[in-house]
Amino acid sequence: MERLLEQRYAIKFCVRLGKNATETFQMLQEVFKDDCISKSQSGRWHKAFKEGREEVADEPRSRRQTTARTDENVNRVCEVLRSDRRLSIQYIADTLNMSTFAIHGIVTENLTSKTRSSFTMTMPPATAFTVANYLARSNTPVVLQPSYSPDLAPCDFFLFPRLKRELEGKHWESVENI
Repeated sequence: MERLLEQRYAIKFCVRLGKNATETFQMLQEVFKDDCISKSQSGRWHKAFKEGREEVADEPRSRRQTTARTDENVNRVCEVLRSDRRLSIQYIADTLNMSTFAIHGIVTENLTSKTRSSFTMTMPPATAFTVANYLARSNTPVVLQPSYSPDLAPCDFFLFPRLKRELEGKHWESVENI
């Protein structure tokens, strides 16, 4: 965007110097080389500045108002997801009579933080505390599991190619001989 503004300032400068559109475009090509705007774009800006335009930046554009991402629709999608969070976007779109594009946008942009906090949390701390109290009151023994246990062997799959290389081309009469 900054390169475009530089080129527009250069076009405006050339117009004030009295250069025509072709000369202006040739000068832009010399200076900006591969980053140069197209000849038609250069001609449009040259004409606009020649007719008296002073502003180099683009005029603000009006965007089409979104009708699918209203608060009502976001709440409807949220309610459907609360009933069953494993529903597909296509199923939700068919159920609510909305486009899959709109549903995808609502789920990924509007409900992302809500869904992460309310749907994916497996056991909130209050529930874990309640369960621990219940187990203590009912005299149920609790076996604590370490986060890393040296008793568990790590995965040995990386050894298979090395073993195969060592055993390649060798033959044995029985398994015991190996």
